[in-house]
Amino acid sequence: MRPTRMHRQMALVLALFGTVVFPGLAAAQASAPAASPDGSPVSVTVTATSKEKDQQLPELSKADFLVYEGKERRPVLNVVPQKGPDDKLDLYIVVDDSIDSSVSLNYPDIRNFVSELPSTARVGVVYTMNGTVQVAHDLTDDRDAALKTLRLPLGRTGVAGGIYLSLADLAKRLPANAGRRYTLLFLSSGIDAFRGVRSTTPGINPDLDTAIDRLNRANIPVYSIYVSPAAHFGRGLYLVSNGQSCLSRLAEETGGEAYFQGFNTPISMKPFLDEMRGHLTNQYEVTFAAKARKKAGFAYIKVKTETSGVDLEAAEKVYVGGETKQ
Repeated sequence: MRPTRMHRQMALVLALFGTVVFPGLAAAQASAPAASPDGSPVSVTVTATSKEKDQQLPELSKADFLVYEGKERRPVLNVVPQKGPDDKLDLYIVVDDSIDSSVSLNYPDIRNFVSELPSTARVGVVYTMNGTVQVAHDLTDDRDAALKTLRLPLGRTGVAGGIYLSLADLAKRLPANAGRRYTLLFLSSGIDAFRGVRSTTPGINPDLDTAIDRLNRANIPVYSIYVSPAAHFGRGLYLVSNGQSCLSRLAEETGGEAYFQGFNTPISMKPFLDEMRGHLTNQYEVTFAAKARKKAGFAYIKVKTETSGVDLEAAEKVYVGGETKQ
């Protein structure tokens, strides 16, 4: 089932207080946009969702988006619906190499999901391992070629260390993607014991913080699906709960979604992938004027709408460039 925002927050609280004991990818940095009289232009991917099940979503315009930095409303400069020729999705399927090999039973669902993406979408496949990523297939229009590189995870708990450092590494390596948008589909248990069992708790996991910061800086939402870990980790309710809470935080703070089916690998991922497809087809690139600042850093934002029956989801913070010296 899909966790609600309340469920995710409850899971996080339980995890926090229940403690008793690329080669092939060019590295590039996004250049800071030029300052405007209104402030520093920043773009963020925003997803429109319906408040009622099966409700038809209206097409939103620039006037429908309200962006707040802290408590201050900021000017919206431009809104581009990610549809038709502007629907240029770059999707990476990211597989945690420490999960149970039974995830391969869900690969047909993933293949069907990818086959139904718009013709403008590109797909790549990577595996997380020991704090880095292994590129099985870089972004390509040839989806069949990319999907053929989906393999059985190694299923060894030793490679679980550093999965969030792996995501941070991927976000740092991805080049600036003008005119296109990145999204990650992350298959993982969320359990990262790289710094010890205690650090698997989402609120005190520094590598999770680093991953979220890097992903937000690159404007990359993460959609995660919980998959059981290999070996004995799957029998530890404490670790499983922490892992799911980490995945929830990762998704929520980057503007994506986290999906679980109890504490086990889903029998079918189709319901989750169908919902994810609905999100991807109702996204907008919203550019607003963040408050100008001398030193670059993160700004906490909230994107709202007054359109009836519509909710908006976006990353909780964005990276704002500092003043450029002349």
